[in-house]
Amino acid sequence: MEIIPLNCICTHNSPLSHNSPLSLSTFLPSPVFSFVPKALPFKTKSNTQLPARNPSKLLQIRANALQLSKTGNSSSSALEQLDIERGVCTPFRKYTPEGVRSKVLESSGAIVSLIQRGIEIVWNLGLYWAGLTYDCLVGRDQEVVPYRARQLRKLLCRLGPSFIKAGQVLANRPDIIREDYMNELCILQDDVPPFPNQIAFEIIEDELGQPLEAVFSRISSRTIAAASLGQVYRATLRSTGEDVAIKVLRPDIEPIIYRDLFLFRTLASFLNDISIQKLGCNAELIVDEFGEKLLEELDYTLEARNIEDFLENFKDDPTVKIPRVYKQFSGQRVLVMEWIDGIRCTDPQAIRESGIDLDAFLTVGVSAALRQLLEFGLFHGDPHPGNIFAMRDGRIAYVDFGNVAVLSQQNKQILIDAIVHAVNEDYVEMANDFTRLGFLAKETDVSPIVPALEAIWQNSLEKGMSEFNFRSVTGKFNQLVYNYPIRIPERFSLVIRSLLTQEGICLSLKPDFKFLEVAYPYVAKRLLTDPNPALRERLIQVLFKDGVFQWKRLENLIMLAKENVIRMSNTPAGNTQVNGQAARRLDLTETIKDGTRLFFIDEGIRRQLILALTEDSKLHIQELVDVYRLLEDQIDIPTVAVEVARDFPSMVRDILLSWSNSVLYD
Repeated sequence: MEIIPLNCICTHNSPLSHNSPLSLSTFLPSPVFSFVPKALPFKTKSNTQLPARNPSKLLQIRANALQLSKTGNSSSSALEQLDIERGVCTPFRKYTPEGVRSKVLESSGAIVSLIQRGIEIVWNLGLYWAGLTYDCLVGRDQEVVPYRARQLRKLLCRLGPSFIKAGQVLANRPDIIREDYMNELCILQDDVPPFPNQIAFEIIEDELGQPLEAVFSRISSRTIAAASLGQVYRATLRSTGEDVAIKVLRPDIEPIIYRDLFLFRTLASFLNDISIQKLGCNAELIVDEFGEKLLEELDYTLEARNIEDFLENFKDDPTVKIPRVYKQFSGQRVLVMEWIDGIRCTDPQAIRESGIDLDAFLTVGVSAALRQLLEFGLFHGDPHPGNIFAMRDGRIAYVDFGNVAVLSQQNKQILIDAIVHAVNEDYVEMANDFTRLGFLAKETDVSPIVPALEAIWQNSLEKGMSEFNFRSVTGKFNQLVYNYPIRIPERFSLVIRSLLTQEGICLSLKPDFKFLEVAYPYVAKRLLTDPNPALRERLIQVLFKDGVFQWKRLENLIMLAKENVIRMSNTPAGNTQVNGQAARRLDLTETIKDGTRLFFIDEGIRRQLILALTEDSKLHIQELVDVYRLLEDQIDIPTVAVEVARDFPSMVRDILLSWSNSVLYD
């Protein structure tokens, strides 16, 4: 990569000829795809008998959606539904349908521009649709799938930035588009042409309010990476000599995005009936999900905030590297970050040849991903190989935080519920978890879905942990999505993509890597050690099945949790803990304290534990001994005793309160 000394660059007073291709993507309105023949690229529902819904309720929902669209309140309704589904309230939004509308219509010549753009979109998509229809009529629809998929990708590129971005979204939406087309659209995530350096440097100067050479001593002559919304350069700060990455937003992109979003939502308002019938939600909701994330990515101040949140989350984790932000040089269109000096995961051979311990690095990566998902609820939404680095000391580093997703505490707890229900093989509750997470409409009868879920999970269990991989399970789940009225909420499509991508990175570095062999121990450790009361409740659900205490399950959890501690402490980065000490033991202090408290306070738990110890008319002393042997090297008995003693007054108070309440109740 050539580095240009900045005294050789002059962007002032230079004529600009912005002929660079625009590069986002329009959001093809997904509900339309739900009623085309299966031979076409877009997802259709099969003729399988759908779950029985309440007809009167469905009609009422459809009527409400139509009424809302007529009264102009549909926008707030769709956004409120998003908030309810996510379990969060968003006090400030970058995106609102009303804001998009006013932004588009306030400019001079807006109507003419909208008409011209609408004609361009309809003409190009109409020609493509006509080709698909002709393929079906002449019976060659299957044999031309590769050609039509490439044609769709090129069409989205021609239609501009909104459509490229929409193509990237569709590449992760099996509930909307077929898998063979999804694979082709994945190319849009990495192969986007850059815009000219001269324009980029002028944008940087405009944001800085001073010449480039005043801040940077040199800058790369070529882009390091080019994406749908911006591109990245490497530079050196003049004041400190530190290397930094400069991310620059594409020029004049915001008006194009706003115009296309306005057109998408206008079209979606006419498709609510079809969308509710086929996907269980109105079309505006899907456009709003897309628009909300897209406009957030147009503001680099929001990405800077995301980076700061990740830095805070991982501040005590020596195995993860997050670049710091130079806020004094950053703005809405420019983001200056610490340069990450590592090996991109796009080059597995270089990582293998660097001497990095692959097992340790992959363990660190899986643990970091699961912490984002299940612990923080804030996770990287686009962890493709170009955004993940292997540091030479064994750490994992992330870049590009424009696309992050948030899971509320409620969503995290439901996900853990789903894991517990899977462990307990409670498939009815697993199906209900899908409804609670927003995959199914609330009025949907889940009974036809239960056998399909059971078949998928049982098939995975039969293969065992060594053969398990997310891609095969996701493929089976895609078939379930294909046959039932399931909509994958945008945040969970990011979860699925994140897991699939990171599993793919693991397999590219080590083909025999077993994702679950790292994931299971992490989950076991969380269940055993996390002080969150909700997780304590889930632990009890796991340990009791049909009212019977599962001794073997407890032993397995302890062994898996110990394995996680050993794996993490054996990584080069994990050996350098805060205060110079590596955590080589399970910290079960809080678990023991809570367990003691529950035993004395909760009569139901106390009865179940006594029954567990005396099951089948015998004392289960051997089981207790086996559990103790597993834990004897993990527990510092004096420390635990001191902590329990400190908690004793509070415990006595709770016992007395519980006793008095029971007496008053009786």
